[in-house]
Amino acid sequence: MAIVGVAAVGVGLAMVNTGGSTSDGPDPTWRPAAPGDRPVGGPTAERLAEEYELLDLADPTRTQVRRRADQTVVATLTVGARTAVFAGPRRRFAEPSTTPAVVESTRWVRVAPQAWPPGPHIPESLAHWLLAELQRDGDLPVDVLAAAMQYLPGAPDLRDRHGVRYAGDAGFGYVHSRDERDGADFYDYLEIPWHFPDAGNVKPSGRWGRDLDCSGFLRLVYGYRFGIPLFSQTATTTVDGLPRTAASMAAYARAVVIAAAPSPSRSPTDLSAMQPGDLAFFALHDDPALITHSGIYIGDDADGGMRFVSSRGTVDGPTFGDVRGDGVLDSGYFGKRLRRVIRL
Repeated sequence: MAIVGVAAVGVGLAMVNTGGSTSDGPDPTWRPAAPGDRPVGGPTAERLAEEYELLDLADPTRTQVRRRADQTVVATLTVGARTAVFAGPRRRFAEPSTTPAVVESTRWVRVAPQAWPPGPHIPESLAHWLLAELQRDGDLPVDVLAAAMQYLPGAPDLRDRHGVRYAGDAGFGYVHSRDERDGADFYDYLEIPWHFPDAGNVKPSGRWGRDLDCSGFLRLVYGYRFGIPLFSQTATTTVDGLPRTAASMAAYARAVVIAAAPSPSRSPTDLSAMQPGDLAFFALHDDPALITHSGIYIGDDADGGMRFVSSRGTVDGPTFGDVRGDGVLDSGYFGKRLRRVIRL
């Protein structure tokens, strides 16, 4: 499967999911003393262990899945996170209207039905999901990264069987002034009402059709498309899902912290643990400690820049381009303003 520009071969609604379940985060007292083979239990988990070796690693606590036949790493699952990275066919992401940068990668990002547990045993349902993902044959369904590309400049409209346009070139919808703060959420882009557990039924405003603000883009991809639970309001305590704003996501979405600022107004110093699909948060306005922007890390470009995709006013919608600031999170305009990285 190759992706050139914003068009993905074989795209569809196979991975669309408007619901999902989560589990509690990792037990903070559990840490592997050293890399070791993870025990498994249950018939499906035992079948998994026959063909694959599961090694527990630290910083962050995660399980690396290797094919026993040749020791090839085929997947990585982080304890406490639903986001999983699989090895797959090489593909190419490009956005020639905004940048000459190209991201080529063999990593595919999927969302598990529950968070990866800290051991010692793998739940049968999760083992079944993992084994099925590892043994996929033929065309692969759209993953998180491919879905994110479906909103870039020039992306074609895609509709589900009910006629809802769930993908296609999105604009940027946000106003931030002294008197008004309002933005386009995922259901504004979809132009459909949505039922939230914390607010009940909410209708699209009609102001932001086909538009997304930065957090609305993340909610559309990870929530509407891949089943992470969504809340209508900001949060003041940890929630199993995505609250409304970038700042609230960074602080209160149940997730694994991958990188954090050493002080409120400084950038993280170590990004080595990042993997595609991680969420990055930035302080772009006058207050250097106030998070106001969010994006999805998609991988390194040919020059080694850590590219991220987000919905921005400079390009009028989702982009990983370089209009008024390089589209990388490890240097330049955004690198200086990066404050936090999490893994859902």
